[in-house]
Amino acid sequence: MPRVSRNDPCPCGSGKKYKNCCMRQDQISEARELSRSDLEAFVLNALIQYAQVPRFEQETADAFHFYWGGVYDLNGLKEVAAEDIRRTIEWLIYDRRLRDGHRMINLFIEDKMSDLPPEAQMLLEAWSHSIMGLFRVVRLDGIRLALYDCLREGELEVSSAFLARVARIGDLLIGRQFELDGEQRLSPMTMLLPGDYEPDLVAYVTNAYGLYRDQHPEASWNEFLRESGHIFSAFLLSFKSESLRRLIGPGTRFRDPAVSRDRLHAFTTQRALEQQQEAREAERARPLEHRTSSGIILPGQTQAEPADQKESEPAKPIILVPGRDT
Repeated sequence: MPRVSRNDPCPCGSGKKYKNCCMRQDQISEARELSRSDLEAFVLNALIQYAQVPRFEQETADAFHFYWGGVYDLNGLKEVAAEDIRRTIEWLIYDRRLRDGHRMINLFIEDKMSDLPPEAQMLLEAWSHSIMGLFRVVRLDGIRLALYDCLREGELEVSSAFLARVARIGDLLIGRQFELDGEQRLSPMTMLLPGDYEPDLVAYVTNAYGLYRDQHPEASWNEFLRESGHIFSAFLLSFKSESLRRLIGPGTRFRDPAVSRDRLHAFTTQRALEQQQEAREAERARPLEHRTSSGIILPGQTQAEPADQKESEPAKPIILVPGRDT
């Protein structure tokens, strides 16, 4: 695919120049891919392939509907940004409980971990204990970021060449925290948001945590977030965040997942209309149906004319009632 020039029309179809629309988000996506190590790419691809086996087909479909807050035609996922799909799959693999109560990553560890090289096993084990969180960037120092944990109200330092390159002081990070080789890290699909989101997002998640503790009084933040890793996406797709959407999306550094949701909804609606039209056309194309004297429909069967009916007379329409006309 040819590279898009800054002044070309944006491929998304907005009608804006590329530099004023999706360019910055595409640059961040490209930086994310380039910063991923071969080991991370290898393990991530293995997990994604595992999630796509027929065994999990219905589970995966149900998870996508739940994560995106509706029932959609999943053929429309081609309209969804690749990053949004990967975040959905990450949540499905790490957090979503399957019908049998297991998480997919634990099943993968049981089935496939022994086939992986030792360094991949270490990374996989670290990822299996990762937990979603909301962090504010406090300081940048080389590839290290000093963060404030907005939910647990603590400080930590993480190492990430990618985030150090694309984040700014005051930005929010939504991502999975884990420890590897004695260092705190954030997952490859960590999302950036402007700092203006912090008050409303913290209030939304804290309220959900309170409701969870009504049913699980002893639950910690870690337990809640492990069971409710989708909560951040739920906020971004809800009416609670509508007033903030002007700060993200095309033309900014921040991806708006509601854009993908809206495209998925539009595709589903259009496909439903097309299916209704196809059904109407199929109904019109059906052959005429005639009834026998017993009232049974015989497609294509003509009704016999009475013997005393003159050839020039048109056949009279009749209604046959089983039990009366037999």
